[in-house]
Amino acid sequence: MPKQKQLTYRELSENFIKSKSEKDYLALYNRVKPGLRNYIKNVVKDIDVAEDITTNTLTKMWTKIDQYDPKYQITTWLYRIAFNECLGWIRQRNSKYSLDAMKEYGIEVSEHYAHTSAHDLLIETEMKSEQDWYDEDAALMTRYELALTNINNLKPMYKGIIEDRLINNMKYEDIAAKHKLPLQTIKNRIRRGKAIIAEKMDY
Repeated sequence: MPKQKQLTYRELSENFIKSKSEKDYLALYNRVKPGLRNYIKNVVKDIDVAEDITTNTLTKMWTKIDQYDPKYQITTWLYRIAFNECLGWIRQRNSKYSLDAMKEYGIEVSEHYAHTSAHDLLIETEMKSEQDWYDEDAALMTRYELALTNINNLKPMYKGIIEDRLINNMKYEDIAAKHKLPLQTIKNRIRRGKAIIAEKMDY
């Protein structure tokens, strides 16, 4: 029996828009959820929060699908919603950590977002065109994927330590204990590893 052809994002979204059925929604849901969840998790650095934001975003896919412009990829629209949800959480949390963590990956997010009212932020986001969001999403994901590649290509003496700091969000002291190295050595290797990544990101 020949293997059934996997539908594209566009085909799945078109099916859901036409039918508004739970079956077509779940087909689209199951396809987009893994990548969307990973994207959100890498922005907010909190698994539980990422699950909540993923659920909120995919709920809006059901309730606000009529606002989606089919000439763009469904993922562009969803990542825009997810990004706004993440920014809202960062602002509510009133912490610089997530903004700083994104900068460590080479993803620049203006601290303006952390101090802008929800109303003004909504106005700003609504002024952006779908093409603006597409360009921003593409640039952000390209930078993030490049950063991960550069981390993976680090020498072993840096790679595990950098992964623990930037990806696993571990404290310096915990990393030192895990790798059985002096705290200052850990700090030096993290500093050097970041410098190596930054140099590669500029190519």
